[in-house]
Amino acid sequence: MFPRAMWIGGRVKMCGQVGDFAVSRTHRSLGPAVLLQRATFDPVDQGKFSFCYDCPPHAAGMSTFRRLGMQPNCTVRRYALPLRVDRHVEKLFGSAAPLPRAAANLLLRAHRRTSFPAPPKDLDVSGHVDRFGDEFTGLDEALKNPNAIRCRRNAKQLNWRYREDPLQQFHALTARRNGELIAFLVYCVSVDVVTIVDIFGREVPTAANALIGRIVEQYEKSHQTIEAFLTEGSALLGPILKMGFRHRSLGAQIVAYAKAGSETSAFLKEGPLWAFQQIDIRA
Repeated sequence: MFPRAMWIGGRVKMCGQVGDFAVSRTHRSLGPAVLLQRATFDPVDQGKFSFCYDCPPHAAGMSTFRRLGMQPNCTVRRYALPLRVDRHVEKLFGSAAPLPRAAANLLLRAHRRTSFPAPPKDLDVSGHVDRFGDEFTGLDEALKNPNAIRCRRNAKQLNWRYREDPLQQFHALTARRNGELIAFLVYCVSVDVVTIVDIFGREVPTAANALIGRIVEQYEKSHQTIEAFLTEGSALLGPILKMGFRHRSLGAQIVAYAKAGSETSAFLKEGPLWAFQQIDIRA
């Protein structure tokens, strides 16, 4: 159980994310798995966490919850924006087809330009290589939502996630107006894919367009795809669809457990917005 500081409505509470759930191949019946799943509820019932949540990535992962009579609280989906079509062209024409590949990428780039208008002149987008400071804490607290659940994004949390991770390198961008932090984006890069891990801030449509537009400019000649993970109802969903992102696959189903009769249990029953992204389903 990984501790997660979460905004639950307008208050920060400690929750737990279930991870590294594995059952030996020789014992893969529902009995041991259900026993393990039930055990993850114990810290919640003991008051150590306000709630815990698991992130099954596919239908098979929901089997223990179905046995327990539980349904997903929300779904995280993967959306992708194509930057290049090299792989598709190679499937059709083979690797020795530089002209069709170049022409297709040029057309794709031209089409994408219509989805990314120039950002407002008063909005400055730049890389952020330093540690996260107090202004990020201020932004996190200013944007608490009494009807939503999301991870905490104060400076301590961001530095722990993105600056102190020994296994993964993260890159960050900020959007500022007259020096004031408006929004930020965190991403990681693999061989062909740029993954948006976290995007947060004010003026979501404008800021998201500017921040993602900067990633497009930087990686459209070297990478195949930009991907983002969002829940249904996310304020970011409309803007990224207008940018040309399309739904590609299920990212995870979020199943939460809170102690019966608790304040958190009552809040979950109200059907709050789960403002989850890729960072929230990473164990």
